[in-house]
Amino acid sequence: MRREVQAALLVLGTTAIAVACGDVPTFPQGITFITPIIAPSPSVAYGDTLRDSLGRAAPLRVFAFGRDTADTIRTVTVRYLLTTIDSGAGARTTIDRDGFLVADSVLRTLRIVAQVTDGTSNSAFRLQTNELSIDVVPRADSIARTTSTEIAGTLPIVAPLSVTITGVGPAGRGVVPGIRVRYRIVETFPALPLSGRYYLTDDAGNVLRPDSTVALDTTNASGIASRSFVGLAARDGGANADSVLVQAEASSHANVPLRGSRVRFVVKLRR
Repeated sequence: MRREVQAALLVLGTTAIAVACGDVPTFPQGITFITPIIAPSPSVAYGDTLRDSLGRAAPLRVFAFGRDTADTIRTVTVRYLLTTIDSGAGARTTIDRDGFLVADSVLRTLRIVAQVTDGTSNSAFRLQTNELSIDVVPRADSIARTTSTEIAGTLPIVAPLSVTITGVGPAGRGVVPGIRVRYRIVETFPALPLSGRYYLTDDAGNVLRPDSTVALDTTNASGIASRSFVGLAARDGGANADSVLVQAEASSHANVPLRGSRVRFVVKLRR
């Protein structure tokens, strides 16, 4: 529970909280604010349940907090409501009382709100979250390079490394948004220390992890994920690598490695 509390507080620090109109109510149990809906993934495969990064069925969550406690208040009732209108033959998306979502067979963006009550029959005490969007997408099965296998340049170098993820949907093959892709610098040739000289960044040039040789991205609406390799020249006459190997890998929502994973990029460094 402590990790869940910390994760929820982190979300509170970066996301606005939506409440019912008027002053913020205080429930009998002392609830003063709630988190946004926390989803295990930004997308769900059509006809499947929402899953976490390990491929396990995982629920939507909302945490309630009191003014004088750092822990969650557990005696609350959360109801999840679809604001998307189901349409089309056989279209049906469900969210059960525990927050487990099962998507229908129509590709779309689901919009969901949650209402939190104090567990009593007094419906006047109610908080509501902002709307959460979750994409219903094809079932991811393949990953491929969008940029070239080999990239060459003179140090210092910034080289974008992109991949596209595709899968099978109701109407055939299509791109898949909302899939996490992991990039990793595997090795240099000849072998040299990586620290501070070869690293991965996001689109804005920011280092995403302390070790900097690993970076994560999530595929966009076009099914594309991209991180950048940065190489710096050695100082004081030190040796430079001739080339650097970077790999990108991803799995389906069910945590099955995609066909084509691990994608290889070779960055050749000219002298």
